[in-house]
Amino acid sequence: MILNRRILSTKFLNSSQSELLLGTGLSMAHYDVLKIISTSVSLEQISLNHVIITSWNAVDFLKQHHNQVKQLYVVGEKTAQRLADSGFKIQVIAHNASALSQLIIEDYSTKDFTYICGVHRRDELPQALLSTQINFTEVKVYDSIAVEKSFDCIFDAVMFFSPRGVHAFAKANPQNLHLAICIGETTATAARMYTQNVKVAHKTTVENTIVTAVKALRND
Repeated sequence: MILNRRILSTKFLNSSQSELLLGTGLSMAHYDVLKIISTSVSLEQISLNHVIITSWNAVDFLKQHHNQVKQLYVVGEKTAQRLADSGFKIQVIAHNASALSQLIIEDYSTKDFTYICGVHRRDELPQALLSTQINFTEVKVYDSIAVEKSFDCIFDAVMFFSPRGVHAFAKANPQNLHLAICIGETTATAARMYTQNVKVAHKTTVENTIVTAVKALRND
């Protein structure tokens, strides 16, 4: 029975995403567990001919420098689609950072890359490129601040979209993580530090994470 079940999203949902949940009879709460802020960067002597992007949060920065960007190497279908809709040329799309690094190593090792990322970016891609001596420059264009918000009610499921989001929520709500619905396996690995009741979306999109949550609660 899915009625009267409560679900929390640790990412603020847009209207169509909210309808996916509310149309099932679930009650919903949502907030941004990570607050994104832009950092001050200089692009002097930095080429944007071949740009790596692994996060939706870096898209707005790239849009400000559209004319300088030649080709993009992107993690995530939604991020790639948003960039393509803005007129960018997408060279490669990968499911995650590890897969993207392998594609770059195998097919584009002679290129010089610029990695547009956040202050808390994960290590998999930079380490993989460094191990093969591919030339790349990191430009950290945003930071994320954890919002440690506590809740009085107990949720039947919590949706997570990043490892840092998992840790921030769990720190503020140590008794409120019974079922974790995660956008990808990296996020799920963090969630398993707090609960073994973890479900992972088949695609790394917010919409598929929502569908996974609804299915999990229906089967519970």
